[in-house]
Amino acid sequence: MTSLPGEKAWRRSSWIALAAGILGILGFPAVGTAAATPTAYDVDTALSQLGPRPDASPAQAQAQELLLGALRQAGLRDVRAVSLPGAPGKPSQTALEGVLPGATDQEIILSGHYDTVAKSPGADDDGSGCAVAIAAAADLARMPLRHTVRVVLFNGEEKGLLGSDAWVRALDAAHRERILADLNLEMLGWTGSPGPTLHALPVRRSAGHELGGFRPAGVVLLPPGWLVHAVLRSGDAVGWPLIMADPHFPLLMQLVQRSVRVRFGADSDAFQAADIPAVTLSDSSFLSLDPTYHKATDVAASLDPHRMEQWTTAVAATVRRLDRLTGAPLSEDQYLVLNGSVWLRQPLWTLGAVLWGALVFRGIPGRWRGASPEERARQRRAYMPGYVFRLLLLVVLFAAPLFSVLLFPAAVLALVPPRRGWLRLVWAVLGLLPLAAYLFALIGGVFAGVVSLRGGFLASPLVLLLLVAGFVAYVILLAIKTPPPASSAAVSSPGAPGS
Repeated sequence: MTSLPGEKAWRRSSWIALAAGILGILGFPAVGTAAATPTAYDVDTALSQLGPRPDASPAQAQAQELLLGALRQAGLRDVRAVSLPGAPGKPSQTALEGVLPGATDQEIILSGHYDTVAKSPGADDDGSGCAVAIAAAADLARMPLRHTVRVVLFNGEEKGLLGSDAWVRALDAAHRERILADLNLEMLGWTGSPGPTLHALPVRRSAGHELGGFRPAGVVLLPPGWLVHAVLRSGDAVGWPLIMADPHFPLLMQLVQRSVRVRFGADSDAFQAADIPAVTLSDSSFLSLDPTYHKATDVAASLDPHRMEQWTTAVAATVRRLDRLTGAPLSEDQYLVLNGSVWLRQPLWTLGAVLWGALVFRGIPGRWRGASPEERARQRRAYMPGYVFRLLLLVVLFAAPLFSVLLFPAAVLALVPPRRGWLRLVWAVLGLLPLAAYLFALIGGVFAGVVSLRGGFLASPLVLLLLVAGFVAYVILLAIKTPPPASSAAVSSPGAPGS
């Protein structure tokens, strides 16, 4: 019988498949077949089983070999361990790298840290970040990329971000310019997390921590709005919506972080301090921290494999969205995330201007024509708090548009002031709630050790004074009953002088 074209090849491949199946049943690896890429949970489990991995420990050396093997298995190239000189007085560090080459040399960084504190196996902190970075890279390796994706895993994080700081310091100016952004992955997948969180942490550079081409010491640097927008939209696209700063109090925590120094750091800080846009993605926030944090109970069994898979998908989706950019968009660090959307200064100005215009129209006095001097003086005194409140709203709106949102509820309430005294008291309380909540969060964060006043206010103290003055004017506005328009009795009769 004459074989049909391709039939011999089909028969040969069938026999090979059958042999591979038999070998697989017997427990032998099939010749010529690549091992399946491990999941994030698999990598994290193997890593945490090594036990605590503090710097210079034998377990950390074992972790380096394990992670280098996982990077190669994920399809990354140029996998290597890089020895880096530490900062003056600090030990040398070892970063683990692997790249997915793109069509250009422009880079997107995925980072995490593989060291732990002395008593913790570090499955969540931060074996999970390393594992998700590797798994996301394996996912990205399936499709061509425009940008080169570089996975960098640091040690020395638990001793003060030593590894990431050393790595960034070792970059030359040209390499720094090629990096579009860093996505730092920290503490992902713990069971019971209130929700995936995006941290855009401010970095205040202190004197003596300057690198060539960096901004002067003392400047506050924040991740740009375009990067935050890209991360949020990517999460939404894959059904993994992220919340800014804290799942329970996102707006308050954003304002607190922009007011005073945050006492916790992440490896993204080293990138941001070098003017490289960087954010940290986590399942923990400052108010919702993994209960196994820095404890011996931080083991893989406390993590959710499905949640780690969702993080892997979300991180890969974020890289693909960033990969579509041909360059960094215009940087804007004055923004708030409200209801999942990034609000830059311009939209906040527009909303504030609309409220201000409505208050001006609402505050137009009654008919003064023909009123007596005593009536005019009375009306001026009654309307003066409204003038002051509008003026302070306008000043805060342009001096500190992010903090002006605290005055917006009071401005809305001032448009419809009630006539009854007890309702005015309710109005006053409702208008003061945003300021009270902000101050409570600020003071509570200090006592909880989340933030510190030692670094001073990141925002000008004058902003806080203007806010307080605006709320005082609002309360006085409600305390003084606005007079009704001048009645016909108060106006001189026809033919009288001044009519």
